[in-house]
Amino acid sequence: MIFYCPACWREVPELIHVCPYCKVDVKRLTLEQDYAQKLIAALDHPEPTTPVRVAWILGVRKETRAIPRLARLVRESDDPYIVEAAVEALGRIGDPTGLEAIRFATQHGAARVREKAQHATILIQRTTSPRPALSTEFGESDSSCAKQ
Repeated sequence: MIFYCPACWREVPELIHVCPYCKVDVKRLTLEQDYAQKLIAALDHPEPTTPVRVAWILGVRKETRAIPRLARLVRESDDPYIVEAAVEALGRIGDPTGLEAIRFATQHGAARVREKAQHATILIQRTTSPRPALSTEFGESDSSCAKQ
């Protein structure tokens, strides 16, 4: 099994307390971070399927703390699958602060990323648009619904 430092993501021996590369106290870092922080850090993992899985989890959890890191992935990653996963997560989170990165992804070279960006934009618009009142949703005024 391969072990990685959770700070610099370099390969390390299994039972270390301090990373020999970045000098981070690995034990203290893992104890101090909550689950969401560990997931956000794992978006930088060098094995490419890990950031894809992590982005999905962050999206399902609607983890707004991940938005800046997911947005950076959209702009900086060369892997279209990672970009697609980050865009999908931003859409699932549903916070309008992710829209700028999603709009950036609409110009991506991969069609699958552009399609995911269009879908994510719709998801965010649905969650942030005010819903019409039930009585006016079907074109009726409030007074037409009142009992006479």
